[in-house]
Amino acid sequence: MGGLRDGVLYFQRCRWCHTSVFRCLLCPVCGSTEMATERSDGIGVILQVTIVGRSVGRPRAMAIIDMREGFRLRARVSAEPLQRAQVGAQVRLGFGPRPQEIAFQLCHS
Repeated sequence: MGGLRDGVLYFQRCRWCHTSVFRCLLCPVCGSTEMATERSDGIGVILQVTIVGRSVGRPRAMAIIDMREGFRLRARVSAEPLQRAQVGAQVRLGFGPRPQEIAFQLCHS
């Protein structure tokens, strides 16, 4: 199943229709259970972003990220200031404050 292992992001691709998904048991297109695990290059674009305030700790940016391989996932985006995490910004896999947390950082042009 997809996720973060040893600093590498993995996703699934349906063996029948080749749809790419993240952490799914069934293909959302054809319903197949035959999913192959593949390695992501870790590059994506922010599709939607929300600044989440917390009662304890600092606010953080949470985003829906459209990955190059065709799947989407929800993850934290590191940016200073947080307002730089905007729709359309390119991001790459980074490191979260906790081990095994999927987090991205802005790509610098």
